[in-house]
Amino acid sequence: MQHKRKLKTVELVVENEPWDLDKNRVPANKIIGVKVQFGEIKLGRLVREAGGIWNRQKKLWEIPYREAVSLGLEDRIVF
Repeated sequence: MQHKRKLKTVELVVENEPWDLDKNRVPANKIIGVKVQFGEIKLGRLVREAGGIWNRQKKLWEIPYREAVSLGLEDRIVF
């Protein structure tokens, strides 16, 4: 036997505070350049394994920002 039901829902606001967009925030999926010096073979392999692609014209690795951060390469990022 089916019972016909009509539901009424309500949204409850628990907190209301101002919010500003952080203009310095870099999206995790943004492709950025990473400098790896010639001879840094181990580091080059790590970048490649994380999905890095070598850009011959720019002479740097292109990798998603989140991967560069997870490898600790923030100081090597080139925007």
